[in-house]
Amino acid sequence: MTDQQILAGPGEITEDSKRLGLNFYAYLDGTLQTVFSSPDMGQGPGAVAWLTGNFTGPAGVAQIAQLWEDNGNLGLIVYGYANGTFQTVYSNVIGFKPDALAFLTGDFLGFGNTQIAQLRDDNGTLELLIYGSTEGTPQLYTDLDMDQGPAALAFLTGNFTGSGHTEIAQLWNNNGNLGLIIYGTVNGTPQTVDSDTDLFEGSGALAFLAGDFTRSGYTQIAQPWDNNGNLGLIVYGNDGLSVVAVSSSPDLGQGSGALAWLAGTFVGPAGPAVIAQPWDN
Repeated sequence: MTDQQILAGPGEITEDSKRLGLNFYAYLDGTLQTVFSSPDMGQGPGAVAWLTGNFTGPAGVAQIAQLWEDNGNLGLIVYGYANGTFQTVYSNVIGFKPDALAFLTGDFLGFGNTQIAQLRDDNGTLELLIYGSTEGTPQLYTDLDMDQGPAALAFLTGNFTGSGHTEIAQLWNNNGNLGLIIYGTVNGTPQTVDSDTDLFEGSGALAFLAGDFTRSGYTQIAQPWDNNGNLGLIVYGNDGLSVVAVSSSPDLGQGSGALAWLAGTFVGPAGPAVIAQPWDN
């Protein structure tokens, strides 16, 4: 699974005169403790999104990307581990508009590191911009009109069709029916690789989650839904030809109330993706 964006709301975008502090906490020697702390990273705290991934560094090293608005342009700062400390390793104004339907991360182009996808509504069509790095300097690699509408119930990332690259799933409401479009990279160009205007399920959902829930080897999409107070669940996955519903239950024997919906291998690294439903008891 890949990281999704954490979008900053208007009330969370702080004044430019303030400074960005950063703390890291890790589980060491049997206890959770602070392993890094800086009251001033040398940057402002304002952001339109925060992302994590290996954007410019060696394989296996996580970095933090701070996307921010600079007078109507999109700026990017990347923080990573260098010279024995965590610091700014890249900072620049990219120059494109900062508005987005979503910011997503993944290896969309097969570079072997993490790229940033920016999905935008361009006058009623879906625009996709991908920023990536091949020699340590992020730059724009793709700016495309995807020939699809921008409306979405959710945007998810994963290896939905078995391409080996990160793909983007766009779930949308087709007059009460659930539609699905999947974008992947073919011969170096992101394009629509699967599309279905009706998955023969309703579009209502408590959440949409990505993970390998049935151990298929591909990323699947889970749709928990409210069935008159009971929890229903539908899972969509690749059947070898396209993405279809592969598992469905109208009642899992639980209530549908939730504080959040999360997906992960909570029961162990060798297990399937599991859905967590924290609730108010």
